[in-house]
Amino acid sequence: MSSRGWRGRWRASVASVVAGLVPMISGSLRAQSAPLASDSTRQTGTYTIVGAITGLDGAVANADVLIAAAGTAPRSVRSDSAGNFTVSGLPSAELSIRVRAFGYQPRTLAVRVRGAGNVEHVTIALEPVVAELAGVNVFDRGGGGDRKLDEYYKRKARNGFAHFVDGSVFDERKPRFPSEVLRSVPGVVVSARGRVGNMVTIRGCSPLVWVDGVRLPGAQLDEVVSPDDIAAVEIYNSFAGIPAPYFDRTAACGTILVWLRS
Repeated sequence: MSSRGWRGRWRASVASVVAGLVPMISGSLRAQSAPLASDSTRQTGTYTIVGAITGLDGAVANADVLIAAAGTAPRSVRSDSAGNFTVSGLPSAELSIRVRAFGYQPRTLAVRVRGAGNVEHVTIALEPVVAELAGVNVFDRGGGGDRKLDEYYKRKARNGFAHFVDGSVFDERKPRFPSEVLRSVPGVVVSARGRVGNMVTIRGCSPLVWVDGVRLPGAQLDEVVSPDDIAAVEIYNSFAGIPAPYFDRTAACGTILVWLRS
């Protein structure tokens, strides 16, 4: 056979081998690059809020911060001496943040985590409470007491639907958590939980908690108030007898009204 014929056959053989290797190499490269693409789009599934709380004179220390995500129990922290706080492991990017601090008006705001690494930085400015002295009403209760609780004592005297716990009970028992005092209230069940404090339920579900007239949906009593701060508590096992300003049709599991000391 001539050298030209051998060369033609050799070239055809090489071309056939190369044609077979191309799809194999291409498939191998795709297989190696697939995990990298998956890693680059993988999300942690949790979110972090890094916040700073400011007031009229700068940073606000020891502010109560309540962070809630839909369908989960709220998380409670306090700002440090520089007014900063951090909450990690949040299950949703859509959050509600409520801040309370002595001498300032409570503030609630909605936050959506958009930052890199699922971290959002927020600065929350609080407005100072402006005292309004429109007038003073003096009531004789035969023993004094905190006059701002006048409506509480009026309901205690005539409302047969609620259970009333005065602040003196917390002073005498010195409980670690407010819920411990409610164990003796008929219809209230107090059970241990993994997070801070206990879980309070009425008829198998959580009642709606109000603190000084502020509605806190989804909050547990031990998460939002300390025993030393409580002046009085009202517990309503049903809709019956709930004062009109605090009536909420979503509170099918009862209502707890908490009044703080001055």
